[in-house]
Formats: sequence, structure tokens, C-alpha cells
Amino acid sequence: MTDRAAFLRSVRGRPYDRASFNCWHLASLAQAVLFGRTLPAGDPGLVADLRARARILATHPVRAAWRAIPKPVDGALVLMGRVPGAETHAGTWLSEDGGLILHTDEGHGVALDPPLELAQARRWRLTYLIPL
Repeated sequence: MTDRAAFLRSVRGRPYDRASFNCWHLASLAQAVLFGRTLPAGDPGLVADLRARARILATHPVRAAWRAIPKPVDGALVLMGRVPGAETHAGTWLSEDGGLILHTDEGHGVALDPPLELAQARRWRLTYLIPL
């Protein structure tokens, strides 16, 4: 594990790239570097079709190896989408500044956004997961 501030400085603003640095890459990197955890294999972020990506995340091994929790804790994996169980985006919840989600997408690259802002602006439901 590493210094959190240094890690965040190293990734913040990094451009999104579906093939080499998508939301799943960033979530996996944050889990490994900041929390010493390995996410199950498979990269749903490579799939461009949102319905197909939602199907992959719904059956992804993370669903079996991690459990949903009602409120986020530092390091929780965050799956985001309009329908629970059909998420299309991933990030990591960090306790900084009252709680921010580290994620990346085409629109802005790597960012730290408040959960409420993501939920309201994109009409996403957020599912928080921690390892079993």
C-alpha cells in the first residue's frame, strides 16, 4: 500500500482510455495500491455496449467475492448504474472530504466526485461492496 495523497496526485486528471485505462482498471488499481486487494479477473470496462457491460457486471466474480453494504466505508468498491444489479460503471469510495468516489470516464478522465453528485447528475444508483 502507498501514500494515498501521492497515489491520488498520480492518477487525478489522467485521461480515460477504454482499452488501457477505463473505470475497471482504475478501480482495480486503487483497490490494489490503497487497500492491498485484488479484484477478480475480467474487465467489464472493455465492453462498449452498455447492456452487455451491465450483464457482465451482474454476473462478474466480484458479486460472489464481495458483499453489498448499505452505507459506504473507506475502500468500498462502487458499482453505478440506473438499476441495481445492472450497473455499467465502477469506482472506489474514499473517505476524503466526507466521501468521494474515485472513478474515470470519457467525459473528464480520472476524478473524485461526491456520491450525491454522481447519483443526481446521472440518475445512478450506487451499490457499495466490500470483500467477504
